Amino acid sequence: MIKPLTSLRFFFALFVLFSHLSLLKGYEHYKQIFESIFTEGFLGVSFFFILSGFILAYNYEHKFIDKKITKKEFFVARIAKIYPMHFVTMLAALILGSLIGGSGKYVAQNVLLIQSFFPSEKIFFSLNAPSWSISDEMFFYLLFPFILLLRQKAKLVILVSLFVLILAMNMVLSDEQKHYWLYISPLFRFSDFLLGMMLFHVYLKLKELFKVKAWSSKYIEFASLTLFAVFFGLHQFADIGLRYSVYYWIPMVLIILSFALSSEEKQPTYLNRFLSNKHMVWLGEISFCFYLIHLLVIRTAEYAVMQYAVKLDGLLLSLIIILITILLSAAAFKYIEKPLNRKLKERFL
Repeated sequence: MIKPLTSLRFFFALFVLFSHLSLLKGYEHYKQIFESIFTEGFLGVSFFFILSGFILAYNYEHKFIDKKITKKEFFVARIAKIYPMHFVTMLAALILGSLIGGSGKYVAQNVLLIQSFFPSEKIFFSLNAPSWSISDEMFFYLLFPFILLLRQKAKLVILVSLFVLILAMNMVLSDEQKHYWLYISPLFRFSDFLLGMMLFHVYLKLKELFKVKAWSSKYIEFASLTLFAVFFGLHQFADIGLRYSVYYWIPMVLIILSFALSSEEKQPTYLNRFLSNKHMVWLGEISFCFYLIHLLVIRTAEYAVMQYAVKLDGLLLSLIIILITILLSAAAFKYIEKPLNRKLKERFL
């Protein structure tokens, strides 16, 4: 485990939550903040996809090469990781929809985690909407053991081809079409995951180089965060299709690299030590539950505000939503994700 990267998962999950706080549009003094800043929170998904490719390569590449793990063991481990919480939150979304209104359609697509393959918002956002990205992840997991065995040059050709195709599609598609093909579609979002896989090899080379040259990764760490802030600050000047896909690649790649490298140093930076704190790592560990639960909490809060005319400041309401989501995520991590993960592995391995 690279502790700072685990902790960062929580902050990017928080970004995604911010992007779903559309209830703030009902408050005049928060509406502008939501529309100009919070809506950009969808960038968190790009971070998850890139980090996923990096971490899987970090954890499994040598195991596959040395034949210490089989494809079956890998697939069971990944399904055991993501499916319990997906299934529970899918059921929760069905129940919530029956109580406060919502469609109960497309259950089969959600059970099979193939909803993101359908270019219809009614399908890929059906039931618990954030699970579309879990559908993408499942596709990435299926490809991972096979892509892993390709030469680096072959991986680079695939990545460059996808990059060029994304740029071309961005020029010809409407904004509505860009949302599916450049943000949702697993075929094109695989580019993020593949980028993460290739980033692992860059990390290995830089790790050895830093040992020889005795360089400090703190400069890359500072540069990555500064560059991310610049890209975020200028996002309104970038096309939405690029922001859905490749716009944040450079700062996110640098963030992952810098914190992974600084974790290897004898005297890591203050920020690295902060992110390595057990409480921050714990927040990162529950971030998967947080990601799948947060929209259900927001929908419930929106219903309560409308149905019961709840009078709360928008910021206070948002903080309550975040707190409730953290508490539910902690319980889900302890009583659902971890024990069911273990039981599924014991059952099928």
